[in-house]
Amino acid sequence: MKNQLTSLLAGLLLISVAAFADAPLKSALDLDTDQAMQAQEIQKGYRRTFAAKRQKMNRENRMLRRARNDHDSMLIAKQETVVADLQAELTKIRTAENSDIRQLLTPEQNLKFDEVLEQRRAMVGSSRDASIVKN
Repeated sequence: MKNQLTSLLAGLLLISVAAFADAPLKSALDLDTDQAMQAQEIQKGYRRTFAAKRQKMNRENRMLRRARNDHDSMLIAKQETVVADLQAELTKIRTAENSDIRQLLTPEQNLKFDEVLEQRRAMVGSSRDASIVKN
């Protein structure tokens, strides 16, 4: 019984975290219920692909850091190319997701979406992922 309750609580927490993660977009853009559901489905569709690619990029970044620590110039050159290619792929995925979301929006909401995206770009320097890319 205790395990079932723990599982139920963990599941509810996971659902509430996922719902909260999408809530700012809904409120920032004043999306109606239908738009919010469609945007959430778009984000959900891209999330798995993006996460898998980001995991791969993180692994390759770790290899790059090790190569730099070892002063292995050949491996550094190779890993810099691999990491740059993965970063470009992540950018392409995010751009496609944003483009799909934009198709749901009114012109006024698109202007607000531009502001949201600019705020996200401004926060990049404070994120862990950005510091990995800089290394």
